[in-house]
Amino acid sequence: MSKYLKISTIILVLFVIYAPSCVDEEAIANREAAILTEARNEIRAEFETEYLTEASLFAYEATAKQKLSDIADYFHILTDTSLDLSFRTKADEMIQSSFMSEDVLHLAPLEGYPVGESNIQTLVEEGLTNEPPIPPFSFDSIFILEPIHRTGDRSYSGTLKFKQIFSDPTGSGLTSIDFRRKADFHLIKEEKIFGPDTLRVWNVRLGEIR
Repeated sequence: MSKYLKISTIILVLFVIYAPSCVDEEAIANREAAILTEARNEIRAEFETEYLTEASLFAYEATAKQKLSDIADYFHILTDTSLDLSFRTKADEMIQSSFMSEDVLHLAPLEGYPVGESNIQTLVEEGLTNEPPIPPFSFDSIFILEPIHRTGDRSYSGTLKFKQIFSDPTGSGLTSIDFRRKADFHLIKEEKIFGPDTLRVWNVRLGEIR
């Protein structure tokens, strides 16, 4: 019996030593809550900061170039009548969300083309018809013409320069034709929902194309 008693005693001692107490659990819970709160505050400070670092501005310039490049792909989907309408409608949404809605886009290849210029909403609405207002195109050689700079309490702006390339837009036998264009881009504060929180974060939007 003494042997079993000793074993039972050892097991009991080990259980007491290693089993977490209510106090330990409460301390752990408090520590985890503090870590979570600190992380949330750091994220909020990062996203909601009023003044951006040079590294952040450089990253947003890269985002602006990528957004412009993506626009050509979205237009291809938007005007592709062989695709399901749900895909084309989604491309419509992506294009409109990438721009400042009031800006004008000059995207037609030649003067006298059905659409010489248009605001973004009208342009994408016409793109959902069976007669695309703009022939297929791509953007190339995108670079920063005017570096991003502060323009207000909660806004930054810059300018991109690039080539818009059309593949035989007139059917005249040309393999391609390109135009040099410029596009403004803006960095503005917008409300975004992150779980239970709503933060005012910086977001890149494209502006006028000319």
